[in-house]
Amino acid sequence: MSLLIKNATVLTVDAKGTIYNPGAVYVEKGRIVDVGPSDAVAARHANAQRVIDGRGKVVAPGLVNAHSHVGFTIFRGRSEDAGFNAPTGLYFPMATVMTREDRASIGALNYVELLRSGVTTTMELEEDVEVLAPFVEKLGVRSAMGELLSDADPDAMVKGEFKFDEKANAEQMARATGFAERWHGKADGRITAIIAPNMTISSSREQLRQARAAADKHGLRLTIHLGWSDFEKKTAKKIHGAGSFEFARDNGFLGKDVVATHCYVVDDSDIDLLAKTGSHVAHCPLMNAFRGLIAPANEFRKRGINVALGIDNMFADFFDVIRSAVTCARIKMAHPTALMATDALEMATMGGARAMGLEKEIGSLEKGKRADLMMMDYNALGLIPTLDPVQNLAYHAHARDVELVMVDGRILVDGGEVKSVDRKAVIAEAANASNSAWGRFEKKYGGPIAKAS
Repeated sequence: MSLLIKNATVLTVDAKGTIYNPGAVYVEKGRIVDVGPSDAVAARHANAQRVIDGRGKVVAPGLVNAHSHVGFTIFRGRSEDAGFNAPTGLYFPMATVMTREDRASIGALNYVELLRSGVTTTMELEEDVEVLAPFVEKLGVRSAMGELLSDADPDAMVKGEFKFDEKANAEQMARATGFAERWHGKADGRITAIIAPNMTISSSREQLRQARAAADKHGLRLTIHLGWSDFEKKTAKKIHGAGSFEFARDNGFLGKDVVATHCYVVDDSDIDLLAKTGSHVAHCPLMNAFRGLIAPANEFRKRGINVALGIDNMFADFFDVIRSAVTCARIKMAHPTALMATDALEMATMGGARAMGLEKEIGSLEKGKRADLMMMDYNALGLIPTLDPVQNLAYHAHARDVELVMVDGRILVDGGEVKSVDRKAVIAEAANASNSAWGRFEKKYGGPIAKAS
């Protein structure tokens, strides 16, 4: 289907930050064929099959979520106040009782929530990630997906012990490479596989090296959590004999094809390693703020490090992440203009596209790129007056303001409603799965958070 959106404010997020007002976008065969001043574009494409009058609307690139654990939505309302007890007290223990069916149902919920907030592309890390792929294909979104690797015994970690299991490593690597062989490039190229060890303290040296070798063999990108606590840094030195960033570098997990996530506990030498290796950073400011720490995003950008934005887990509205990027940067720098709305929007679109190696395909509204876009209704409470559409997007917009979302030229959200799946059924299934999983968790661990015995 060909589509013309005219008379809108079009935020291209191209290299010059071009804004057309009034502007138009013409889409055909999954690609952006034309974008520019409204009257000129409309005149060139008078035979469009569908025409949308975009008066009062703002069209922007689809948002790119560079880091997510959709199944971790199960921790919503429990992890936010858990602090640094969350990984060993919640995340790893839950993996021992959560079924594949639970993960599929709960992960589906968050994918729908993200789509509803204008996210067209997500980098997803999850145990048993393959259970999510059929839903991603059905929903119609774009997603890089990787098996969350960890060969450390989760129950031992609850006790503060780090024991690595060769059998667990072999099983996980088989799942990761098997998923890549079965799904990489599927769903018309919307699904791509990545290699995703969880963190340096939950992976052995052997696992990281095998993971890097697998990525090189299959031509896949990689990602890992880095710089997320002093505990991580001290533990990495204790069990590996090196700091987490040095250990990651020495075992193939810093480089131009690597996305390092979080990086809010870093020193100058860590930042130098990120810069010198050309690594990307998935900055998750909303989640980081709940941990009481803020990544030095401005310093990363100053050093030439590409910074993308990620929602991480529990949250559903990506506009909150964009706002958090600005507020956290300004608090970190103690300066009211340390990061601007245009910077945050660029990080949420082109920054994510670069991190995922897709900058030639998505992230901006330019001729020839894939038609991944969103349209927001600015005739809404909280968005009037519109003196600067980018500032309104960054500081005042919410998921509820997203009216239309398109991926590869296919409309997935129309009139604010998700069209490709039954929203109510997704919510009901996720609620049932969550109740079941938490029942098993509390029976095994004696309460809502697992504690060392």
